[in-house]
Amino acid sequence: MPPPSRRSPMVVVSRRAVPGHAREFERWLGRLVDAAADAPGHVGSEIRRPGRAAPDDWVVVYQFADTTSLEAWMRSPARAELLASGRGLMVGDATEQVIAVHPTESDPVTAVSSVRVREGASDAYAAAHDRLVERMGAFDGFIRSELLWPVPGVQDDTIVLFTFDDRAHLDAWLASPERAEALDELAPLTESDRAVNVVGGFAGWFPAGATGAPPRWKQATLVLAALFPTSLAIGAVRERVLPDLATVPATLLANVIGIIVLTWLLMPWLTRVFAGWLRRDA
Repeated sequence: MPPPSRRSPMVVVSRRAVPGHAREFERWLGRLVDAAADAPGHVGSEIRRPGRAAPDDWVVVYQFADTTSLEAWMRSPARAELLASGRGLMVGDATEQVIAVHPTESDPVTAVSSVRVREGASDAYAAAHDRLVERMGAFDGFIRSELLWPVPGVQDDTIVLFTFDDRAHLDAWLASPERAEALDELAPLTESDRAVNVVGGFAGWFPAGATGAPPRWKQATLVLAALFPTSLAIGAVRERVLPDLATVPATLLANVIGIIVLTWLLMPWLTRVFAGWLRRDA
């Protein structure tokens, strides 16, 4: 399959499990996702467990290379058979939302934010973060956000990844009064400066080969694999060496060092190591 000429369309399906049957319901969702992975044009699928924002809803996100492939999977006999086998595990009807992403000349842009959450404030921070994402979701170009909690012995910061369809839309959010209000709400729950690094457009890191540039999702995956530990390492070193550095120069320094490390060290090495995977069709 050649690399898609547009960002991949998605469908978000929300269902509720019969009380007391969550484990069987999750296994059944896993069979649905496994079947989708075998369908032509499949890019990726994800199961999201019930969370704070939707405590009863199980969500499955399917992503395909184009709308034709997505529609073929949604109408396929294999999916219909699996849906029939799980009727007894569901309460009510499923809610389906198709997100048809239109062509664009811009690459999606991801920002990585890291901050230290005060001890005992995790629940309050999670609730405040959910409200922040609601505000962010109302802005043009918002694609997704993900909250990554600290990993004992690996990293102490709480990480937030948020993606917009282009840099202009991301900048509009970063400069907005809504974001400033949300950060004011989060500030009493944190004990360190917030570091934000932006990655947008991977030109130069992934030169096109005979079959064209690698799929965008593979580019994003490899960049995140390099960016995440780099951001953590830079933040840890900066806090140890220059703990009193003001926010603006600290952020500028982290961005400059991060770009240098990714451009001249990590990305050339990673693209060589994963060259075969990058060349394979999605």
